[in-house]
Amino acid sequence: MKRICFYAVLITIFITGISCNGEREKSPVSENVIATIDQYYVFRDEFLFYLNLNYRSVLEKKDSFLLSRILDDYIKKRMLYLFLKEKKILPTNEEIAEYMKFHGFDRFYKTLDLKKKRYFVFFMILNIDDEILKNFILKNYVNISEKEIEDYYKNKSEEFIKKKTYCFTRFHSKYGDLMKDARVWVVRKRRDENFIKLRYRDIDVETNCFEEDEIPEDFLKVLKKMKPGRVSNVIKLRIGEKEDYNMLWLKKIIPARKLDFEEVKDLIYNKLAMEEYARKEAEIFNLINKKYRVEVYPENILVFKYSGVFPVFGTEEK
Repeated sequence: MKRICFYAVLITIFITGISCNGEREKSPVSENVIATIDQYYVFRDEFLFYLNLNYRSVLEKKDSFLLSRILDDYIKKRMLYLFLKEKKILPTNEEIAEYMKFHGFDRFYKTLDLKKKRYFVFFMILNIDDEILKNFILKNYVNISEKEIEDYYKNKSEEFIKKKTYCFTRFHSKYGDLMKDARVWVVRKRRDENFIKLRYRDIDVETNCFEEDEIPEDFLKVLKKMKPGRVSNVIKLRIGEKEDYNMLWLKKIIPARKLDFEEVKDLIYNKLAMEEYARKEAEIFNLINKKYRVEVYPENILVFKYSGVFPVFGTEEK
């Protein structure tokens, strides 16, 4: 009798243990919720619709790594949406409609049922949010003064030294005899690039200006021996793995010089503005990461095995 009672107790404990484990493993949200951002839900059917619209091939291949990264990116967009919503700078209905029409989404939108229409409009907002954030930062946090631009020009003068530059036309083809014939037209009959393009299908013509350290060494050796207006002999040269017949027509040589402030003023402004923008953007994303609590429920995703890592911002850099 004691033995029977003992086994009965064991069975009871075993069953209770299974029941407790089951309760511990059960998701605290409904089975269609795959993630939460604070009190907000990310639904499985919503994300599946998003995948089918944008990443159908990845979904069909069931690439868990890529799908996990896409989910992380989607959650990032959702977090940004909440941040902009609190700032009260979400796009207006008119801006959403204009965006949809401009990208040709308005026709597709009409084919959807009511639930998918709601999701689709929300996806459009998420797409626009990146541009809204950019404009928000540029308007409120990026302010580059004239003095900052001038100081950069003075302190980084080496960036504005333009090295000796060669402007030339390169004729090249895999047919040596064709190139020799083309040289006769250019040198003796004084025909230009357009004539060669029309006459010879198998000769490529390229006209550019390059600083000397940007020009392949074999080409530079030829150009250094030439005067402006002269045309080289037909020579066999190799660029990378490709070897063909070449003819160089040197148009002009621009001596090394320092670019004037007015020439680079806008360039410096853009560089400093983008650096300031990047700093502020990273700061905002760091704030968003700390502000919202994200929880993913892998057992509810079903369509792939989630392997994402939070926080979602900065993951790639690490």
